[in-house]
Amino acid sequence: MRRFQSVVAVLAVALFVCSLAAGAQSPLAQYEQADGQLDFAMVTIATSVQFWVPVFQGFKDAAAMVGAEAQHLGPSGGDIAAELDVLETLLASGVDGVAVFVAVPNSLDTVIEKYIDAGIPIVIMATGTEAAEKYGLAYIGQDNYAAGIAWGEYILELLGPDTAGKKVCFLTENPGQTSLEDRMDAGRTVLEPAGVEIDVVDTTHDRVTAYGAVESYYLANPDVAAFCAVDTTGSPVAAQFISNNGLEGKVFSAGFDLTEEVAEALAGGTMAFTIDQHPYSEGFLSFMQLYLWNTLGIKPSSVNTGGHVVTGADVEAYGLTELIAGGYR
Repeated sequence: MRRFQSVVAVLAVALFVCSLAAGAQSPLAQYEQADGQLDFAMVTIATSVQFWVPVFQGFKDAAAMVGAEAQHLGPSGGDIAAELDVLETLLASGVDGVAVFVAVPNSLDTVIEKYIDAGIPIVIMATGTEAAEKYGLAYIGQDNYAAGIAWGEYILELLGPDTAGKKVCFLTENPGQTSLEDRMDAGRTVLEPAGVEIDVVDTTHDRVTAYGAVESYYLANPDVAAFCAVDTTGSPVAAQFISNNGLEGKVFSAGFDLTEEVAEALAGGTMAFTIDQHPYSEGFLSFMQLYLWNTLGIKPSSVNTGGHVVTGADVEAYGLTELIAGGYR
């Protein structure tokens, strides 16, 4: 109930801000900086990954509502040291608040402590519950372990009643990243007691490398029942491999998150399901909480954006293709 109330409160604020955009005078006007717009940033690794498109769409939409600046910064690959450098630069520049993706526990502790000491609003988004708990910060994103349980249960259902000895290949783009490890660990707790054999393949973020990794695994393990990814790289790649090789009905794929390719694969039947975490909400709510902290001193609350099963039937029913094209899913 407390989590539900937090979400309702933040959404109420968002609706209130929308009314301001329609012409009502903002009671926050007295807090506006005399020297210009407030400037907020979301800082992540792998900025080129499709997943971040709807996250930043939500972040910048919220910024536009209140007339603030919004940036998405960080390395295009998985270089955590480069992410730390970006955060240090923003700190020196006087940024007004940051939403941070913490891929590996303790990796950004030194700079997070600097932000806290400087009194600059900071929240953790999408990955990094350990950092949020350690420093008493808000975490806005999916409960990745709970989502992994839902993922594993649906995989188990699709494997059918006789699961002992069936083989499932987990695909991960970044071994060691907390969110991805949590999803796989949770999936194991569901599948292994049922006798399912699990292998893990590192795809990297590169689609060509990922496709080769899937192909190589299949050639060595033609009895594999499913390719199940925990990110936005392996999900569409596995579906493409199944389509290219006419493996529909023999091998299924499952994954996390929504991209245009994933929606097409779901609708076309080469992908069985995906787990959506409402990335637009992660960006939107992260920004609004940073803004309220900066302007009114209202400290953020953690929000679980969910782990929702999405199937091919949902693509048309909820207009997902159009929403993805618009950057909202």
